[in-house]
Amino acid sequence: MLEQVFAQIQQLLGTVNEMQQIVVQQEQTITQLQAQQSAPPPAVPVTDRGPKMAPPPYYDGSMASCEAFINACRIYIAAKPRDFGNVTAKIMWILSYMQTGMAQQFRDSFLVYMQSPEYQTKFIQTAMGVDPIEILYRNIYQAFRDPNKQAMAILELTTMKQGSKSAEEHVQCFKQAYGCSGYQETAGIHELKRSLNTPLLDKCMSVPKLLTTLNKWYELVIQLDRQWRQAVVEKKQTQRNWQVPANQQNQPQQWRPPTQPVQRDPNAMQVDRNRGAFRCYNCGQTGHMACNCPNPWNQQMCLMNAWNGGTDDDREELWRMVTGGSSTAGVV
Repeated sequence: MLEQVFAQIQQLLGTVNEMQQIVVQQEQTITQLQAQQSAPPPAVPVTDRGPKMAPPPYYDGSMASCEAFINACRIYIAAKPRDFGNVTAKIMWILSYMQTGMAQQFRDSFLVYMQSPEYQTKFIQTAMGVDPIEILYRNIYQAFRDPNKQAMAILELTTMKQGSKSAEEHVQCFKQAYGCSGYQETAGIHELKRSLNTPLLDKCMSVPKLLTTLNKWYELVIQLDRQWRQAVVEKKQTQRNWQVPANQQNQPQQWRPPTQPVQRDPNAMQVDRNRGAFRCYNCGQTGHMACNCPNPWNQQMCLMNAWNGGTDDDREELWRMVTGGSSTAGVV
């Protein structure tokens, strides 16, 4: 009987010990929870995504924009390295911008090539220090580059004219063509002078000491062109702001009486109205003179009538008028 009681006491003591351990564990848990609530939340790491970059333009396989497309892809990948997990992601991203023209054919062919063992060896299992993306860039450049780039640059350089462009714009175009032409600096200076507008070239040639380097020529051309354009702007501004002098604006105008019209004499130019009409001495008609007589034959008839019907004195006077002064009359 005592043994049973002693066994029950042992069981109760064991149960008490277990309950004490549970209480201790619960107190530790409560303490940890209180500590977590009082502590500030852990800072969330911010992923550095870098600056916002413009994606490259879609490429159609043209020779003129081949290098521009490659450079745009190179810039974006270098600025956003965390956007690409591996080499395959970079290659797929570049091929996604080759969607039209000959570039689309290159993309489709390269996708087939990616399934070959050669692709794994050349692009995936590359040696240390070899960038497989640069290999892709070289393949794109070899497929779409301009084989006559230097010849085209020389043609552009030798036919270039400034025209309506400013000096800054013209110099930038000249630099681009000159860099691909392979010309020496002396030949470049000659072509630059030839391409300038005549007024600007005259100003450059009037410099006391001519320049011998292209960079100095670039600076001189831009400086003189800016001065000329600034002078034109200031001249227009001066003409726009020109005003009449104050002494002319404030000068009062003198009053002048209205001008009376001059009255004409009603009898003016009427002197000849009292004169009779002209009478011809040949035919005796009015309206014309003897010098304009339409019937000169009547003159002879009048003379005969005056001779036959006149007196001796009349005949002498008529004879004198006809003969020019002789006093001896003939017999008719």
